[in-house]
Amino acid sequence: MTIIDQIRKDYRQMSQVERRIADIILADPQKVPNMTIAHLADQAHVSEGSVVNFSDRLGVRGFSALKIGLAREMNTLSGLSFGSVTSRDGPWEAFQKVVGNAVDTFQKLGAALRPEEFTQAAELLMSARRVDIYGAGDSALMAQDAYFHFMRIGLPAYAVTDYLTYSIAASQLDSGCVALAISHSGQTIEIIDAVAAAKKRGAATICITSYAGSTLSGLCDLALVTRSGEAEQHEEAAVSRLAHLLVLDSLCAYISAQRGPEMVERLEQVELQLGRHRYRR
Repeated sequence: MTIIDQIRKDYRQMSQVERRIADIILADPQKVPNMTIAHLADQAHVSEGSVVNFSDRLGVRGFSALKIGLAREMNTLSGLSFGSVTSRDGPWEAFQKVVGNAVDTFQKLGAALRPEEFTQAAELLMSARRVDIYGAGDSALMAQDAYFHFMRIGLPAYAVTDYLTYSIAASQLDSGCVALAISHSGQTIEIIDAVAAAKKRGAATICITSYAGSTLSGLCDLALVTRSGEAEQHEEAAVSRLAHLLVLDSLCAYISAQRGPEMVERLEQVELQLGRHRYRR
């Protein structure tokens, strides 16, 4: 018996919460393999735990197993983090699809961002006494990348990517500091808690996310919201990472340009140190 058949068979015996999840899946089972657990839960108006319990009821171990099972049944097994790429595509077709997704995302990015908010974000970063950059999972890598580039141009930046230290770091901020959070979904609980703690301390809060209606975007003083096909289809982050990196690199480029001659000297010193490191190796 397929997963879809199992859902239909058990539907009448399901609770109201389970039926809401089942309705989302039955309405368009081909979309579910590319949805995150957070967005399926949001569409069904249930908790993420309810989605996990629903998967267990069907005899599959967790939501990831449910997605893979549905993808196989629909014959649309895809690179689950890369939406439009399916098992029927060759390597070159996969490359072309990912490039196409990236181009589409970049074209939408300019229309999605609000110039005045982007400007305010740059000004806050330039004047901050300390900038904490929060990121988890894939976003942790972007937080580390932003930390390196911000530090390179002289911003007092710190990457905070460990779940146990988010709120501890945020509790050290004050009104002269900035908390910059990076999150595709905008629903990561630990990141939300850290930003809330930073805000309570009086720090300015900025987020880079793919969802305007997320908890994180509603919490932050400034939400730099990108747009992508992934976000529109509630898929896992893949190309969206590129949009977030583009926002971070643009902020870095602007701040660097504003610092003029001082930045030339700083970058020369950075290159000197990097050169010494290369020669040692």
